[in-house]
Amino acid sequence: MRLAFLPLAAVTLALAACTPPAPQVEEDSDVTIVVTAPLRGARVTSPLRVEGTAPGDWFFEAVFPTQLRNADGELIAEAPAEAQREWMTEQPVPYVAELTFSVTEETPATLVLEEDMPSGLPGQREISIPVVLVPGE
Repeated sequence: MRLAFLPLAAVTLALAACTPPAPQVEEDSDVTIVVTAPLRGARVTSPLRVEGTAPGDWFFEAVFPTQLRNADGELIAEAPAEAQREWMTEQPVPYVAELTFSVTEETPATLVLEEDMPSGLPGQREISIPVVLVPGE
């Protein structure tokens, strides 16, 4: 019996070590947005590809804003996150954004994803993900 357990345990541990990290779920009081890339604290180079799913009501005309801000809150880069399929739904919608930046040294930054509210009404939802910008090669 013990000999049969040992190989199974070894296989289980090996598979666990190879499993990619689970998607990161950022939550606020009334919405869940999933960010599959980049993960919180990731070291990233330009162009930074941002991916995940967001509720359809985050989009306006199939996009919502994304930004990179430095530690002082200054804008480094911005680009629209674009819906990858029909966005006029209550279901999660895949999105992709690509932000281009240039740094000469490792730079702490924050990736900000904002709900697009063209009406300008208060209560705009957003999430922030800390990252480290790394110079390109």
